[in-house]
Amino acid sequence: MKKIKTLEAANIIGGTCKQNCIYSYETVVVGGAVTCKLVGTCTDKKGRVTISLAETNMSNCGGNPNQAN
Repeated sequence: MKKIKTLEAANIIGGTCKQNCIYSYETVVVGGAVTCKLVGTCTDKKGRVTISLAETNMSNCGGNPNQAN
């Protein structure tokens, strides 16, 4: 039997699939400041969920940057 590295095994077994992500734009209010965030929610092959946030243009949330929607 051939020995392989963990990363090679993950690719054979299926690895982490990047297609298991959902992205949405969310309006966030912190201390009276309104911002728009791109929120990514991803689930790996073992069911672990990770959430990432990124700043984005307020127009993606469909609102005025000086007012809450």
